[in-house]
Amino acid sequence: MSKLKFPRPIEQANDEPVVKLPRRQLRSRNRDRNSNPPLNLCDLPIELLEKIIGYINIWHHNRIRGTSKRMRDVSDAFIMHEFKKAYHKSLLKNPNSYNCAALQTIDQATEVYVKSGYESTFCGCILPMLRSSYKDPFCPKVLQIKTFLLHFYDMVDKLIGDRRSQHSRLLFNLTLMRFFKKFDKSTIISINAMPLHSRIVVELKGPWLGMLWTSKSRCRDQPEKRCNLLIILAEMLMASITEKSFKRVWEYLSEIYVFGNDTSKCKRVRKTLFTFTVNGSKKICSLFRSCLEDPNDFVWPIKWPRDQFTVTLDITCKEAMKWGCSKSLHMEFGPFAEPLSSGEEEYMNDCSSGKTLLDVDTVTE
Repeated sequence: MSKLKFPRPIEQANDEPVVKLPRRQLRSRNRDRNSNPPLNLCDLPIELLEKIIGYINIWHHNRIRGTSKRMRDVSDAFIMHEFKKAYHKSLLKNPNSYNCAALQTIDQATEVYVKSGYESTFCGCILPMLRSSYKDPFCPKVLQIKTFLLHFYDMVDKLIGDRRSQHSRLLFNLTLMRFFKKFDKSTIISINAMPLHSRIVVELKGPWLGMLWTSKSRCRDQPEKRCNLLIILAEMLMASITEKSFKRVWEYLSEIYVFGNDTSKCKRVRKTLFTFTVNGSKKICSLFRSCLEDPNDFVWPIKWPRDQFTVTLDITCKEAMKWGCSKSLHMEFGPFAEPLSSGEEEYMNDCSSGKTLLDVDTVTE
């Protein structure tokens, strides 16, 4: 039987050496080929990302927020956590301190907007103020709070698209009405509720407000006047919490406001009446009444009502009459509004960009 002959293997040339790898190295290479791709930082849970971003300097948060929506959400969660932590810490330490009053006022002036989906706008606007006093206890000054609120309200109106829209007016009126129950000496002295009409009179003892002069007699809704009213109430609330008296004259374009806070314990305490008249559907009237009657039991609706409404506000203060103000100040927040003049529009844009600060003359008692 003939033997099978196999061809001889081709011999390797001298210039092509054979590289022999140990078995362990071969196994490690196979593992690397079968392993998953490297993990992306944005794929981590938001709790871990918030913990990581806490070790980064607050001055770099602007760059981080601009990288992606995921990182902006993480930065928002971190900023909200730091703000709430500072607020609750000051509340436990001394509820009548200026630090607590400032943070409580910021929270009250922006609560409705934040819970309506503008949390990222709030965090982006408060970040510069947070960076200025991050190492020390977060305690912004009055002028910083005013500039922040002007910038925040202007940014929200730009996102909504129309300052005179129903959604913008609804958020403003809810914020305005929820302000009054934060005052210690706030009392509802009259309620007249009907199906399509509601009138509520709120009395504040101590804070007082009046308009000294205006070059244009307007009774219609003006977005800049709405911001002014919230900013004045914010400063009055801070004075009420800290139990400090003050008198202030604020000149704004073609208007001059006079307001203050009286902490004297005499029998004739300065009073201010705020009369709200709401014309709208039953759902709208009940929503606004709940803000003034039971703010702690207020139920945030899943969807805001879309029914048309008109709110008028009459402010009556005898103390302001001593300064030459009219007996009452009438403001209407309705669907029809007058356009801004060129000077007012430019001023609002400067305030939103931080170029213009408020000119305030303070007279302490």
